[in-house]
Amino acid sequence: MPAWISDNIEWWLAGIIVIGGLLVFGRNELRLLRLSRVWAISDVCFAESIRRRVLWVTPLGILGVIAISLLQHPVDQQESIRQTIKFCLFASGTLVTITAIILACTNLPREIENRVIFTIVTKPATRLEIVLGKVAGFARISGVIVVIMGVFTFTFLEWQNLQLSQQVAERLKTETDAGVRRALQGYKDSGLLNTQSLEQPADLNIYNYLPNPKGPQLMSGGQGYTFGVPFELSRQDQGFLEAAAEEPPRAVVFVINTLHLQRKVPTKEEMNQIESRSLPIAGVAFGPSLPNQNPSERRPTPQLSVAVLDANGNVLVLAKDINGGKATDAPTPNEDGSYTIATPLTADAIRQLLNSRRFFISVTPETPSVIYEITKTPTVLDVFNAAKTEHVIRASGVPHFTSYQGRYGLQIVGKAAVDGAVADFSFNHVSIPVNSKSTFDFRFRGGIQRSGDFDASQAWSSVAMTVVNHTTGKTSPLIKFHPETNRDIPIAVPAEYVAGGNFDVYIQGADNGQIIGLSPTSVQFISAEHNFALNLLKSLLILWLFSVLVVIVAIFTSTFLSWPIAVVLTLGILLGHWGVEQLGDALNPGVGRSVAQDLGFGRDAAQSQVVSASVDALAKLATAVSTVLPNLSKFPVMDDITRGVSIPPRHLLEAISVLAYYGLPMLVLSFIILKNKEVAP
Repeated sequence: MPAWISDNIEWWLAGIIVIGGLLVFGRNELRLLRLSRVWAISDVCFAESIRRRVLWVTPLGILGVIAISLLQHPVDQQESIRQTIKFCLFASGTLVTITAIILACTNLPREIENRVIFTIVTKPATRLEIVLGKVAGFARISGVIVVIMGVFTFTFLEWQNLQLSQQVAERLKTETDAGVRRALQGYKDSGLLNTQSLEQPADLNIYNYLPNPKGPQLMSGGQGYTFGVPFELSRQDQGFLEAAAEEPPRAVVFVINTLHLQRKVPTKEEMNQIESRSLPIAGVAFGPSLPNQNPSERRPTPQLSVAVLDANGNVLVLAKDINGGKATDAPTPNEDGSYTIATPLTADAIRQLLNSRRFFISVTPETPSVIYEITKTPTVLDVFNAAKTEHVIRASGVPHFTSYQGRYGLQIVGKAAVDGAVADFSFNHVSIPVNSKSTFDFRFRGGIQRSGDFDASQAWSSVAMTVVNHTTGKTSPLIKFHPETNRDIPIAVPAEYVAGGNFDVYIQGADNGQIIGLSPTSVQFISAEHNFALNLLKSLLILWLFSVLVVIVAIFTSTFLSWPIAVVLTLGILLGHWGVEQLGDALNPGVGRSVAQDLGFGRDAAQSQVVSASVDALAKLATAVSTVLPNLSKFPVMDDITRGVSIPPRHLLEAISVLAYYGLPMLVLSFIILKNKEVAP
């Protein structure tokens, strides 16, 4: 299938259903379509819903929001108002969704049961106009609820903002901690109901030591630090690899890592770690760049673990196909002092590379007490064909450095001397506002964990930030602040260090025993301030678009089901894609075998095979079905506004696009089902 079709498959399917359905079944209805009749039907649905007093649900939602807001226990004033925003929008979304489902699912079946539909279908109104009118009527009811909750939300938040701003001003008078004062001053200057545009970092690298922009990067072994190198195979590269895969005994592919290794005498803890992992021990000093040491001292042989990952970070080549599933030993050094470490791949591994074309070679230094020097081109693929002609496949990019993935993201370990691991957030071509501001703000958000080495007497964890400006060459002094887990912390930086828009932000822990979890967006640059009311309006508009989708799905299910089953199916359609996403890796191939073993069928091979095949088939079916269900993540009602971020126009466009390529086909299908359904004698 061509990429221009596969990349937009949802639009092609939607177009086929809409155009084909209307041309085959709705040519006469399109010719007779009158918006006046559609609006008249919507008026009837709207008036009937008002008579049923559905708007009385809004006072219940308002009272619930007020009660929960008064009972919350936030960390500070900023967190308090953001939690209130979340409560208000959650209540609004819940009311709109439940009301839309109940009204839309019960309307048509009730009219058929009560024979009200007989009167409608005998009028000039067509079946297409009936479907469109009912969707418009219930969308109007959803709009009224959204407006009522929106007015309450804005009024309540403005009142709370006034109260909390006074608390911030009072606390500033007595607070002595510099980090806390900086955060409170930021709340006072920008306001608690602030809305900001954020510039995202272009890349995040985790370094074991302070990064060296011009030279090799240093990495200690056995500490979970990894570097990955991207590859993209050309046609010539594929030809050499195909030859190697056909005659693997005579043509072997090696992963080549050109490194310098620095050795040091292992500490007692490192030796215990080495011996517990049964790593080999060498009896001579290793490494040309260190002074001579006692040859009798035991030192481990440096080792590397190599993995091959696809573009999404998933394992592409099995471990057994890389150097026989073993770590790779470093041989004797080259003449220039570097080390060429060869890792052979099997024929199966070569075929996997050919199928992928784009992949990463991930390398993990394994040996404690060894410092590995990583150059800008540390990894190549060296291919030897049957004629022993060498072909070198070079990396398509520079190495990317990472660390352990923890609960809150990639981890760095802090040191009180601020000389530990470094998280490097790279910002390129950032739009710097032209004004007279002497400082610009960053926003930090991460997770904090503590080990036994942390000083429990400290009230706060400390993190240090440094900004390195690549345009001016200036480096800021250490800026220390006190973060809290999953909370946005504003950090002011002098304007001279961000001038030009090309800079790196270094994050380091400033306490012993402190572990910081970071994501690629943990540090963001605040480029502009916006009006909160406009941001709230955009959030409510996305919520209303979602309610229209709910109405369409509910109308569709009610055309061929009784209303209780229609409600269940509507919920299944809306939540199906989200549910499969939550299952994640549990639906990967091979899950059936795990389920069979957990259920106790492992002893009987026949039963185990039946259960395993059945579960795998269900997993494939669930994954396939989820691809044709609406993706609710395209309706981010709360994600941005609760973090004080301006909702970008693309979020509105994404919501409209889902409504278009999913809602329009369901409207047409609803019309087709109703047209071919006998609803009147």
